[in-house]
Amino acid sequence: MSDFLFSSFRKSVGELSTLIRSIYHTDPPEIEEFHGDWGSLAVSRNIYNGFESLETESDIVVVIGGPVLNFNSISYKSHDDIHLGTRAIYQRWKQEIIQWDEDLSGPFAVLIINKSNGRIICITDLLMFIPVYQYKHDHKLILGTHVDALALAAGCSNKIDHISLVDFILHGVVIYPYTFYKMIRQCQPATVHIYRKEKQKLLSGDNLENYWVPDETDQYENINEAAIALRESLQENMGRITNGFDHVAQFISGGEDTRVLAGLLPSSTKCDAYIFLDEMNREGKIAKALAEKYGMNFFVQTRTPTHYLDILPEACNLIGSGHQYMHAHSLGFHKTCGLDSYPAVLGGYGSDFLLKGLSTRQIRGHNRFPFLPEILLPGETRSRPIKHRYIRQDLLSELFTRRLQHFENVKRFRQQSIHEWFSIWPATMRVAIPNLYCNRRLFRSYEVFLSNEVVKLSSAIPTSWKLNRRLFNKATRPLLKPSKWLFHSDGRLPYFPWWVNIPVQFVFMVSQYIGNRIGLIQGNQGSWADWNRLYRDEAWSLTFHNYRNEIEHIFENYMELDSDYLTSLEKFKVRSQLNLLQVAYFLSKT
Repeated sequence: MSDFLFSSFRKSVGELSTLIRSIYHTDPPEIEEFHGDWGSLAVSRNIYNGFESLETESDIVVVIGGPVLNFNSISYKSHDDIHLGTRAIYQRWKQEIIQWDEDLSGPFAVLIINKSNGRIICITDLLMFIPVYQYKHDHKLILGTHVDALALAAGCSNKIDHISLVDFILHGVVIYPYTFYKMIRQCQPATVHIYRKEKQKLLSGDNLENYWVPDETDQYENINEAAIALRESLQENMGRITNGFDHVAQFISGGEDTRVLAGLLPSSTKCDAYIFLDEMNREGKIAKALAEKYGMNFFVQTRTPTHYLDILPEACNLIGSGHQYMHAHSLGFHKTCGLDSYPAVLGGYGSDFLLKGLSTRQIRGHNRFPFLPEILLPGETRSRPIKHRYIRQDLLSELFTRRLQHFENVKRFRQQSIHEWFSIWPATMRVAIPNLYCNRRLFRSYEVFLSNEVVKLSSAIPTSWKLNRRLFNKATRPLLKPSKWLFHSDGRLPYFPWWVNIPVQFVFMVSQYIGNRIGLIQGNQGSWADWNRLYRDEAWSLTFHNYRNEIEHIFENYMELDSDYLTSLEKFKVRSQLNLLQVAYFLSKT
């Protein structure tokens, strides 16, 4: 539940706290405020043990998230000292020996305010898994970890960036470094941002120190060496996360990432495994069998048929505009499952795009026929002009210019893998990253695959090693052994290499196709919502009707459509309609 809002000019007492509370529909967190000649700061309580905000005689130190401290073996997470982790970071920084890319691992943001000279230092993590946004105008600075709260604090919530709205409708993300607001930008990943004030004015020429860049360098002699390094880093990271904990929770599915997490858990640590489903199905049955094989307690929670429509307002407010709300999978379940009572809730987010080449350019059809081998195509498509038959050409042209700027920026350090890293650097370019934004605010979420070691390894290996899960399989086979003969929900046997799984997965897909055709298999068999079924539900039409005025406004101002409302809406795919709906909700609040 940790967020901060900082203003370089003084705000009235309670003003910034009110804005942070507005993120939550229920159970807003406790908020602490600080004021001085340097400005004003509001920080919500950090639910990660040991990382509460720290005030010294000279500085105020804020840590957002629960980073793993690689330089300290103390189990600060279970210690009674609520400042232990924050103080350890601060002391290392004061001694000028801190290495941000080595000492802190995983998602984090750090803010250090010098109360006497007004110097502000903001440090972001390697890929900016926790985004920090900034407003700089007329010698004033406002920083924050929630874009909508920051916009309200800056008084610019009505200054909407229409290009970003179009971008979100098309792609489900907003191109870095833009936001839904004209005067707000994202900060830089892996950067120490230094701001200076003098006589209540923000000085120009802010200092940006990039402490790490994902340069395209091959650091491993062969794939086996990289696999060993990956396995060791995962084991070490899990050990540091669970140090001092005897009972944790984990998200489980019918896939391979949760098997790896279960295999990494120390045998002395009890684990409760949770899965969220429309109904108990094939995915749930495999997950239950996995829990039994790895000695975990299995719990299933079912969603209502309209769950993802019901959570729209609350999820949008929680994660912030410009990010797809439907990835807030745990919202609501954090209370019914008691996730907020665990010292750690483990997740497997990030392995697909960091270790398995999810964002690489591959031959078409692989998503439809996943038993086919993954083949890397040369070149890239990120710099191609954007085309859409219904959106105004002038908006598309401006959007293309922005995307080309991001392309050229990433190309400076990723010449060969620009297509892949275009949507990795920074992490705000990931469509599913709001899953992390939601979780970290509701409970103590730890994503083992988002460690600094994994991020660095991902940037230091050839893309070809990631395809067909070659590296991942070599690194995790010992961890997959307990479930050696248990099928993945997509029909694979994850323990075995890709070439063994080609005929196995082909037979599975054929049997599933026949089963669906003759009616033996019915209903949603996966983890996520069946969007096509929800699309046919009456609640879908009713929800869109509630935002009809805003959607028609979008059609009139951004589109080139001659048809009526319903006909125009049907021209867009289901996911694009959801993006339209989310933009409509955003407009309804402004």
